[in-house]
Amino acid sequence: MTHTELAVPAAAFGPEAAAGPAHALVFAPVTPRWDEGAFFAPVTRVLAQAGLRVTVVDTLSLWDEETDSLHSLTARCRELLTRYGPVDLLCGNALGGAVAQALLPGVAPDTAVLLVSGPARTDALLEARLTEIAELAASGRSDHALALLGRRVQPQGRCRETAGEAPAPHDPAAGRRLAAGMRMLCGIDVTDGVRAHPGPLLQIVGGRSQLVTPRHTAAAAHHRVAVIPGAGMRPHFERTAEVSALVGSFLREKGLT
Repeated sequence: MTHTELAVPAAAFGPEAAAGPAHALVFAPVTPRWDEGAFFAPVTRVLAQAGLRVTVVDTLSLWDEETDSLHSLTARCRELLTRYGPVDLLCGNALGGAVAQALLPGVAPDTAVLLVSGPARTDALLEARLTEIAELAASGRSDHALALLGRRVQPQGRCRETAGEAPAPHDPAAGRRLAAGMRMLCGIDVTDGVRAHPGPLLQIVGGRSQLVTPRHTAAAAHHRVAVIPGAGMRPHFERTAEVSALVGSFLREKGLT
């Protein structure tokens, strides 16, 4: 299948001018459906308030049956860089963070990078947990897959509050997205490309994450991995003030405000 023009759902925040303000391009994580960028809202708010123009894209909208690996997904995403560029700050959350890191060998060397729970590599435990969710989703049990994902994104040892919650109905389209996204995260390792990136990088991970942990990150000496104590896969929601302060400091230090 040849894609002459990729149709990618996107949400824009901050100044509307196409030139002038620094531009942040954000790649979304695995979501059952496009959420208009809600997954990154606490961070997007900091970026927009700092004066950045922010474009958030639905990473999984670039998936199809021919796109079965992080490598092939990244090739699709690379086409977006010229459409949405220039990009001063490359961002990603979870799967989107893996894509952002895989893109680094082809971006300008001074491009800043901001990641939240974005793996640079996986291991046997992480892949087993991702595969369990993917297999549930692929077998027509997207409701069970979503429930398991909801538990896994919580900090280790914290039970998700489910009282009064109605189970999500099975959604075939959501199941396909979940299965594809989880599988594309298996067997990845973009460590070398990340460590070779000369620009600034901030990776934020939860200290009690059941999925992406500090051992799944990569960084050069001039990069920073910030571990948020007690947080799971979504530290920007669980410890919003702390993460917002980290992001704000990063933007100021790197001259992006």
